[in-house]
Amino acid sequence: MATVLRVVTLAVLLAMVTGCARYAVTDYDSNAGFDRYSSYRFAERDENAIQGLDAARIERALEQALTGEGFTRADAEPDVLVRYRIEDEVRTESRGPSLGLGFGFGRSPFTFGMAHSPVRTREIREGQLVVEMVDPTIEQVVWEGRGRRYLSENQDREERTRLIDRIIEAMFEQYPPQP
Repeated sequence: MATVLRVVTLAVLLAMVTGCARYAVTDYDSNAGFDRYSSYRFAERDENAIQGLDAARIERALEQALTGEGFTRADAEPDVLVRYRIEDEVRTESRGPSLGLGFGFGRSPFTFGMAHSPVRTREIREGQLVVEMVDPTIEQVVWEGRGRRYLSENQDREERTRLIDRIIEAMFEQYPPQP
């Protein structure tokens, strides 16, 4: 009996860990020849745009992931251009209304009461990380990764860095695509 309980507990824990482990989803062009991609360059950004702290974190994590996949950085004529963005998303979270009922003993032998609270709503700003590989010869996206965890404005520096690293690592666990 104890062995069965251990096996069931282990299975439940394993299911919980695997369910939480998916930080990213990917998509790709099935006609692209991923075996011929070996060099990359980050796509040009608007020259007036200021490089943000998250952009530096993203580029560092991408360089590490791409190097791990055998890519080398090329300044001229790369096999793929890598571009990324954080897509802003605002979601609304609401709570309520709630209703409470109760009864007890008071001045009279039996007392009944009721209370309610109003609906509370708040907006939460989050960002979804999107990474794309573009084949410059055909000017098309051939691979895309999207974060399934969101960057929120109330995360501290270390937490944002760890989350970006995990998301990009999860994206490249699925690279190169296996049709």
